Amino acid sequence: MSQRYSPAALFFCRLAAFALLLLTLLSTTCGSPAHAESVGTLTARVVLRKAADQSSAAVQTLPQGDAVKVLSTSGDWYKVGYGKYGGYVMKKYVEVSKNSAITNADEIQALGDAPGPMTTGDEGSDVKKLQKALKILGYYKLTADGKYGDGTLSAVALYQKAENLKADGIAGKATITSIFGSCAKTADATQPTESTATDDSESGDTNPSNTVSSIEDIGTTPKACKEGDSGENVVKLQQALELLGYYNSDIDGHYGAQTIAAVKRFQKNRGMKEDGVAGASTIRVMFATGKSTSSSSSSSSKTKYKTEEPDWFKDNVNSLISKKAVFTIKDVRTGKTFKAKRWSGVNHCDTEPLTAADTAIMKAIYGGAWSWNRRPILILYNGHVYAASMNGMPHGTDTIDNNNFAGQFCIHYKNSRTHGTNKVDAAHQKAVAIAAKATW
Repeated sequence: MSQRYSPAALFFCRLAAFALLLLTLLSTTCGSPAHAESVGTLTARVVLRKAADQSSAAVQTLPQGDAVKVLSTSGDWYKVGYGKYGGYVMKKYVEVSKNSAITNADEIQALGDAPGPMTTGDEGSDVKKLQKALKILGYYKLTADGKYGDGTLSAVALYQKAENLKADGIAGKATITSIFGSCAKTADATQPTESTATDDSESGDTNPSNTVSSIEDIGTTPKACKEGDSGENVVKLQQALELLGYYNSDIDGHYGAQTIAAVKRFQKNRGMKEDGVAGASTIRVMFATGKSTSSSSSSSSKTKYKTEEPDWFKDNVNSLISKKAVFTIKDVRTGKTFKAKRWSGVNHCDTEPLTAADTAIMKAIYGGAWSWNRRPILILYNGHVYAASMNGMPHGTDTIDNNNFAGQFCIHYKNSRTHGTNKVDAAHQKAVAIAAKATW
């Protein structure tokens, strides 16, 4: 005998069935949320589109190797954020990593108390703790040896880029706090300063207005000085170290931790005793180096080339120096030159050192360690010399085999812009202005 239901019961049954059907349809057609604040790395050069459809309008072309914030999923697409832009890219071109600052919090907490700020050249247990934390987060692949070298610098910069911090590779207070949740006042290593500015993967130049563009601007050779000293001699020392690519902090005339570290890097590169003291022999070698590069710069300034300062957009530098063009770069501060090849770039020039020998020269310009710091440069191409600015951190893709440079570096011209935020970078523009006053 069949069971009879009242009209009210039948109504509620039908309503429940409809609700279940609607929920099923929504779950299959709507984008499901990705892991909160997930970060993805682009494995190819892709087009950011307005909708999850290959025929949808293009918003922006994104370079291979750049980071995006993965907001949600929709079929074969991710909805992502890229600087001020938002849109969709295909999942197959995005390598997604979980927000390790959240998912690995317990493992990082198990490392113990948070360390203090650190920078390149530092050594000790706190550097090792930082390396272990970066390894947990998936940014550091090497042995945690407690030495803040190129590998640690690159790992910190990658983490900073993913977390929208100033990607200079320096583990300052903001970066340490982001990783560990707090930052100790001191560490067993040198303490740097750090800005929290956010702009692409590139950081700004922290040097104030008393930066000089040539050794002649320093004047007479300073006297020997050491930790704790202050005054004109220390200012001149800092200016020389910056010109040679070893110092990237404030030129404040105070012989502190960062000046010591810079002197040690210079001494190590010159095969001298690494005591961080700018004694008579260190000063003599440093300023002899500066004078030799300066004198060669002065003699070469008598050549036929006139320095030009083209506007990236108004003067169409994008076409002036075409893709795959090979040109010579001269670092204004050291006088060193090397060859490079343009790869791509819409808002500025994405570039690679041409050979392993050119990479070695570029690294020497930066004092032996890659850095996001901007440096004024001159570009010699097709009989013209152009004022420009470069950073010195390998990032993104690379197209040249065996040049020992894992990625590309950026060259900016007057009024060129960054890729991610589409902004004119003040630090690059400052360096371009310095280069415009220099001669080949």
